[in-house]
Amino acid sequence: MIKVFIDANIYFAGVVSKQGASALILELARRKKVQIFSSRLVLREADRNLRKKSDAATLKAFRRFIQNIKITVLPPLREELLAPYESMIHPKDVPVLAAASESKAEFLITLDRRHFLTPTLLSKLKKIKIMLPGEFLREIYLKGKDITNKNS
Repeated sequence: MIKVFIDANIYFAGVVSKQGASALILELARRKKVQIFSSRLVLREADRNLRKKSDAATLKAFRRFIQNIKITVLPPLREELLAPYESMIHPKDVPVLAAASESKAEFLITLDRRHFLTPTLLSKLKKIKIMLPGEFLREIYLKGKDITNKNS
């Protein structure tokens, strides 16, 4: 199974709109085609943003999703595990990058191009690939892992 760490913006986009790559990734998790890793911080951020920027039904759908899907939630990271990432990314994203890198995920899926998809950061990371949702889906499809097949 493909292991992914999902940023808060993917939960938001995937729950707000049933169309698009973010929604498909959440659907793949629901079908147990991908394994999701996360942190409490990321899940709280998604919940907070949905509470502020969406309606009650959408927030309820997100909460139902995280209750019904097996998400491996990492424990809070010790300061020494955050330190190596502090020079790589904006301070607010250090805990997300550190958690994703320390998880067993192969991919960090995010919509945050400005902070996560910089050439400098991408060249420094070896443990995990950072991708936009559409790029991730193309990559797994091109590698012959057609996990989107509805019959499987």
